[in-house]
Amino acid sequence: MRLRLVHTLSLMLLAAVGVSVAAMGGVGAWHLNQGFSAYVQARDVERLDRFVALTAARLADEGGVAALQDRRLTVPMLLADLARDEGDTRPRRTAAPERGPGGGGAAPPGPPDAFGARLALFHPDGRRLAGRPLAPGPEALIERPIRLNGELVAVARLRPIRRVADEYEVRFLRSQYLGIAGVAGGLMASALGLAWWLSRRWAQPLAAVQAATARMARGELSVRVPFERHDEIGDVVRNVNLMAESLQRMEGARRRWIADLSHELRTPLAGLRAEVEALVDGVRPFTPAAARSLHEEVLRLGALVDDLHLLAMADLQSLPCHCVPCDAVTLVDEALQRHAPRLAARGLALGWAEPSGPAGPRPCPVHADPARIAQLLGNLLENSLRYTDAPGRVTLAVAQAGEQVHLQLNDSAPGVDAADLPHLFEPLYRADAARSRHHGGSGLGLAIGEAIVQAHGGRIAAQASPLGGLQVNVWLPVHGGPKGAR
Repeated sequence: MRLRLVHTLSLMLLAAVGVSVAAMGGVGAWHLNQGFSAYVQARDVERLDRFVALTAARLADEGGVAALQDRRLTVPMLLADLARDEGDTRPRRTAAPERGPGGGGAAPPGPPDAFGARLALFHPDGRRLAGRPLAPGPEALIERPIRLNGELVAVARLRPIRRVADEYEVRFLRSQYLGIAGVAGGLMASALGLAWWLSRRWAQPLAAVQAATARMARGELSVRVPFERHDEIGDVVRNVNLMAESLQRMEGARRRWIADLSHELRTPLAGLRAEVEALVDGVRPFTPAAARSLHEEVLRLGALVDDLHLLAMADLQSLPCHCVPCDAVTLVDEALQRHAPRLAARGLALGWAEPSGPAGPRPCPVHADPARIAQLLGNLLENSLRYTDAPGRVTLAVAQAGEQVHLQLNDSAPGVDAADLPHLFEPLYRADAARSRHHGGSGLGLAIGEAIVQAHGGRIAAQASPLGGLQVNVWLPVHGGPKGAR
């Protein structure tokens, strides 16, 4: 049988409270018993002192210790006088005269632990004058001298009490123990209720998380956990909901990726297939022009497959980057020289803002892979070349920003809708309203650029350009990044 979390938490809390209550109750009962015994013993000593004072006064009135010897004074009589002095007005039974050899004898019957049953008067030479014989025990007798006119005439001896004998005292201790037991029972009942409430409060959202994650595992990525809390369990619930949203977005991107990828592969394959079928059917003769056309289609398909492989490597965090110390200004200048003729042929003016100092152009050192940075710049310039209307303008700027090198590209209209900006770096994504498919390209250039930047430990972002088109910002760490760079 599987023990549910609510039962486990309840039992754990109940056990912890039970152990605490039992320990507190046991310590309290032990302390009460010990403290009450000490109180009773202290009261015994105090009462013995009063008894000694009373006995000395009565012996002075009765002519000395002879009153004890001829039994004109007995212990019961002295105890009765002591009780009246203490305010006890209860009627007392007349005691039988004490008998025994040497003027002693057995005291009147009574509880063995009563004060009078543990008390006896002795002559200084050790003879018992009055009271019950004191049985030997492990405890030392409590002794108090009785003096008349400064002369020792008798000794009062009291055997310490071993247990509470008085019915009122026993009743008091019993009531205290019952009170402790009642409080312990009440605490246990309260703890049980509190443990059940707390365990359900903790277990319910966790059970909801368990059910939601089980549904997610079955493919229901739209499920959400409805609990709203502000503690660690609430953090778990929110993280599960965020995970579900992320998985839902990833699943949507995966499906869109498969659909776009199949479309991108079908286009060159369809052209290639059509030309091959025309050659096979004899509709088109096999000429050098036909061979070049087939070669171009194969190159286009190969380039697309290479780009897809590059993105797959980046997703596996294994995009190879061989970083060396280089100059970002030189890399940008070389990229511009390669693309300047095509930009000019498209009617796009090229602007280049390089960092300068008192002695002329100032280098921007960076630890990067020159080939990958050249590929990144080529993709950015190719994107502007394809989607910027003529006449237009494209500008590039490089600047040192602390421990980073900042590259910025701006192009002129048309721009990109704000809703499309967050998706520009997704594979095969095109903002159809302005930068549509008829311009060509695979739709992987910006996605590959982002993979290159991330492999260098940098970041890339896009926003609206002041020139009316798109602005792309790239930040590369001067000392290289940890991901993919080596």
